Amino acid sequence: MNKADELFEFHQFESLIQGLIDNKFGCCDDFFEPPIICGLRAISDELNRKKEAVAAGIGSSNDFHQNLAVRGDKIKWIDDTSINPFELIYLSKVNRFITHLNSTCFTDIKSFESHYAMYEMGRFYKRHIDQFKIVKGRQFSIILYLNQDWNDGDGGNLSLYLDHEVRHIMPIGGRMIFFRSDEMEHEVHPSLTRNRQSIAGWLKND
Repeated sequence: MNKADELFEFHQFESLIQGLIDNKFGCCDDFFEPPIICGLRAISDELNRKKEAVAAGIGSSNDFHQNLAVRGDKIKWIDDTSINPFELIYLSKVNRFITHLNSTCFTDIKSFESHYAMYEMGRFYKRHIDQFKIVKGRQFSIILYLNQDWNDGDGGNLSLYLDHEVRHIMPIGGRMIFFRSDEMEHEVHPSLTRNRQSIAGWLKND
């Protein structure tokens, strides 16, 4: 990366952190350039076409079960040893964000995990929190949206339940959301016109 790109990325990282401090969540549009989002979306499409994404469940490993009345997405975990060029770009930038967090906010993040999340039209994920009651390694949640030309009529918004208000976030392609896994209750509303695609990730201290 040249100096200009490094500075641009620095400001992206700082905007996510400042949003967390000011509003309990960070939001950065165009976190990745459109060709990268297009490449990641193509992977998501292929996983769905080949039926390699599996129905997601709820609960930790000790109490894991599927419940379509609560959660209806299909997921595929991203291998952190992936050699896919688009996944490598994604993994590298998240790792740089972790390095920035650890050096500026003393967060002690040691690892992260991510999966593609594909919601068919009408599917949703009811209000929940990302941190497990027993396993508490998840410190921060990140969501990267992959949708193309999304608008209000498509639905599928993310609702963030703050102390005194609810913020509704449109899942626009390239948008990154950042919040604390153990604090932020959130909900994925049904999309009304087409499938909804994203990558969900968790920054962990274990």
